Amino acid sequence: MEAKLCRELNNMSLELLASYLGVELKTVQVLYKELLDDSQFLGELNEQLRTAREFYREAICRHEILESVDWMSIQRIILYILVRLYHPDICLETGVFYGGNTSFILNALRKNDYGALISIDLPGNEIDNSLRHHLVGNTEDVPDGLGTGFMVHNALKSRWVFIKGDSLTEIPKIDRKIDLYVHDSDHSFKFVMHEMSLMWDKMNSKGVILADDVDWSNGFYTFCSRKSLYPLIITDNGKSGLRARTGIVKLNHPSRLKYDIVGNR
Repeated sequence: MEAKLCRELNNMSLELLASYLGVELKTVQVLYKELLDDSQFLGELNEQLRTAREFYREAICRHEILESVDWMSIQRIILYILVRLYHPDICLETGVFYGGNTSFILNALRKNDYGALISIDLPGNEIDNSLRHHLVGNTEDVPDGLGTGFMVHNALKSRWVFIKGDSLTEIPKIDRKIDLYVHDSDHSFKFVMHEMSLMWDKMNSKGVILADDVDWSNGFYTFCSRKSLYPLIITDNGKSGLRARTGIVKLNHPSRLKYDIVGNR
């Protein structure tokens, strides 16, 4: 997809985001422009890309150079905007691979000069293939010569805590309330339900959840239904056509609060 069309679609998605969050569209657009104009961050991504391409030519590394952050998908732009809007204290991410989401969150935390990101990941190379979602295959095996999060520049790492392990084992060990939770680990139904259930009691009551690949199973939708959550679904502009890919939940969304009040009468 051409960059111009991709940006037009991104702006349409951001209109939906602003409406869902109940913030002025101009506020969201200003943060989008801030990211687009961030030459330091784009330079850091391209520096990592040049190094990574010596070992790997798939996924984001198909590109010799990124001319704009738009090439990194609307999901990551939204993550940046969420962090800049809400100034979270603690963000938690499950699933890292090359560190696309990670980089955008850390860049926003750097702009905020506040907060930290905890990332939990077990590299695909260390997981029994029979236990992985069938759509993943070996596409998330960390290439030889690179490590997990190889797109994360050193300049971004001061606010990053990386935990190598299974999220279902590691989440119960976390003793902090989470303001932003990003699910991008195994997307099978049972795993999504289990991970989100573990996270539920860890979430700040005003927190935000973002889930990737919500069309890979009914886990995200089932969890939202059981918890009376009101999600926003965003299509993946450019990367995979207009596939419904990203689910966003604001825990104190007015529609959820209204539903809870009616249900308790």
